[in-house]
Amino acid sequence: MNAFIKIGLFWTAASLMISCHEIADEPAFSEIPEIRFEGLSHDTILEYENILTITFKFQDGDGDLGFEEPESYAIFIRDARLANFDGFYLGPVAPPGTYIAVQGKLKVEFPSLFVFGNSQFERTRYFIYMVDRRGHKSNEIITPDVIIKKPG
Repeated sequence: MNAFIKIGLFWTAASLMISCHEIADEPAFSEIPEIRFEGLSHDTILEYENILTITFKFQDGDGDLGFEEPESYAIFIRDARLANFDGFYLGPVAPPGTYIAVQGKLKVEFPSLFVFGNSQFERTRYFIYMVDRRGHKSNEIITPDVIIKKPG
């Protein structure tokens, strides 16, 4: 019986090593970045008083998210009240020149949101996407509505 257990353990270990080798040769994720909305710190903000934090998850099969040059932007966010996206710097997630699948969570903070018009509050949402060093654009996510209120 002892011999059967040893043979069984050998074949189990051998098949695990072969399986791990085959998986390691292929990227765990697509080389095109993918993002998923995770949450908002608040759904209602007092202008100039509260900090809005948007949290989202990312994954990239070749790890080329983020840039060494601070003038290059990897994260793009647009307030629905505005026409254009604003770019944000993200340092390299993996060392440049490496080819490794990466995943993680990012939190983006907005410390000074305010009401644009004369009303007591405004409703908005945020559109977010990422771009990697090879120019691959991720999917775009849209946050739930956020209400920005004037104090008082």
